[in-house]
Amino acid sequence: MQERFRGGAGGDDRTRFGRGAGILGAIVVAGWLASGVYVVNEGEQGVVTSFGAFSSVANPGLGAHVPWPVQSIRIEPVSLQRQAEIGQRNGKAYRDESSMLTRDQSIVDVNFIVQWRVKDIKAFVFNVRNPDELVFAVAESAMREVVGQRDLDQIITTQRSQVQLATLELMQRTLDSYNVGVEIAQVQLQSAAAPAEVIDAFNDVLRAEQEAEATINEANSYRNQIVPQARGDAQKQLQDASAYSEQVVREAKGEAARFTQIYEQYRLNPRVTRQRLYLETVERVFAGANKVIVDGKAGSLNYLPLDRLLGAKPAPTEPSQPQASAR
Repeated sequence: MQERFRGGAGGDDRTRFGRGAGILGAIVVAGWLASGVYVVNEGEQGVVTSFGAFSSVANPGLGAHVPWPVQSIRIEPVSLQRQAEIGQRNGKAYRDESSMLTRDQSIVDVNFIVQWRVKDIKAFVFNVRNPDELVFAVAESAMREVVGQRDLDQIITTQRSQVQLATLELMQRTLDSYNVGVEIAQVQLQSAAAPAEVIDAFNDVLRAEQEAEATINEANSYRNQIVPQARGDAQKQLQDASAYSEQVVREAKGEAARFTQIYEQYRLNPRVTRQRLYLETVERVFAGANKVIVDGKAGSLNYLPLDRLLGAKPAPTEPSQPQASAR
């Protein structure tokens, strides 16, 4: 071509110029057509537009479209986990983002990370201009709403996982309402604590609450120990009282029955009954008495073993001395 332009070949200049222009035009057209060839890598998707309007979705592989300005393609990594950091980035704290108000009117500093990815390439390309800023704003707003529905101690202690899940669900609902083609993969709390200016006072309050809870637990434990014991003692006393009353009633009924029987015998033979009652009374009265009663009408007694009658043992004597046979 250079020789033709320089006129090195035969023919007139006009013919040589026409041929060179034709070859150059063919090269330009070929390059223009080649600009419509594209490659979509694994984990990516593309959106082909015709004069700015949606035409088709390009999946991974080799493809082609009508070159610019008729058609163009925008390729986005749909499997890439993107990340938004709220409250702290690159070791620097942003208090205007992290400071939030809780339900009990306390202030808490919340730093968290949101991981997201593209789930609808068409909506992502056409319905949002700056997705990173949108996800950031929605994340901060959702976290403030979730924190405002809980107390401070719940956020920093027992309900961290519930806060993360509630924020994720609220973000997803909000983004779906905007139809931006974004899926929230994870919300992770990095830190949640009272501001540094009041952390000492807050720790004192936490310690006081823990001590109060420990005291309440001890009181409940003591109550659980004492109340059953007191109930058991009361039950035992009731059982003893019931047994005593039954015993007294049975004894009273027995005495009444015995009196009735004696009265029936007395009606049949009063003299014999009186004599028997007298003898039984004397026997009962003198049963434990340490006395010997001798009937005066019996006359004199030759031998009376008083020690046996009195129930006493004889006094010990020395082996060398003979024992008396009678006293």
